Amino acid sequence: MSQKSENPAVERLAAETILHRGVKVKIPAPWFIRWIRKSITLRLRCPSMGTLMRVSAYYTSTGITDDKLEKITFEQAQVLLQVHGKSISKAVAVAILNGYWSGKILTRPLARYLRWKATPQQIMTLASALLVYGGVKDFMTTTRSVRQMTITRPNLGQKDQDDPKNQGS
Repeated sequence: MSQKSENPAVERLAAETILHRGVKVKIPAPWFIRWIRKSITLRLRCPSMGTLMRVSAYYTSTGITDDKLEKITFEQAQVLLQVHGKSISKAVAVAILNGYWSGKILTRPLARYLRWKATPQQIMTLASALLVYGGVKDFMTTTRSVRQMTITRPNLGQKDQDDPKNQGS
């Protein structure tokens, strides 16, 4: 017996909860902290609009599409990792920092640290959580609904100048 998918409202609430609580990744601590702690926990939370714009810039610079990822072979995945690994780690670092100045100043050092201390699985988990639950879907839904509203369309008493029926009057 197959199970039906959950209620969309429940799925949305679960997705929002995931990033509001944060997706945690435990990595080895930097050398200057290691005498206090052996590992540190980084948390990816719901990004602000500015952070989402920076993440989108890094993601679109890779040129990776969903179609490409579905039909990828192991060799192509290795090439993809070699060519776009830095951009993906920068996108994750920006999302973890989630601030204007911290994003400008600390993105490169944190991305470099993540590349050397986090596993590819950890980075890809954070990247996929960011892409799936990061808010781009909400942005697109809002954009589509505003586009469908067509605010400039004439209302009740106004005549539509582009309408051929009103041309003769």
